[in-house]
Amino acid sequence: MNFFLDFHSRTPIYEQIKEQITSLIGQGVIKADDQLPSLRQLSSELSVNINTIKRAFSDLESQGIIYSVAGKGSFISGNAHRGVIVDDALEEAKSAISKAKSMGAEKSEIIIMVNSIYEGDENT
Repeated sequence: MNFFLDFHSRTPIYEQIKEQITSLIGQGVIKADDQLPSLRQLSSELSVNINTIKRAFSDLESQGIIYSVAGKGSFISGNAHRGVIVDDALEEAKSAISKAKSMGAEKSEIIIMVNSIYEGDENT
């Protein structure tokens, strides 16, 4: 499991970690009950303060995406894929579409964009 952090991004590091974990779940790279790297291991590999990793994991746990087992580590929740992650993604899409609509984007333009994303041409 490889993480790529952009230390120059406006997105906080803990948010980048959360986004990457949820993305890996959504892509099926990591599945229910798969174990995540330990806090210390991730902290060391990413050269990030352990508290940053703890915050990302804590947020994911409160969202029901991961669960912790004392003395064993953190694992992907069984309901993570379809439930929370997809619901969050759809809510973000809804917000973005509402914003685009309020700024003058036409329904047909949004539909064309969505279709192009699902057809693999995300640059449209």
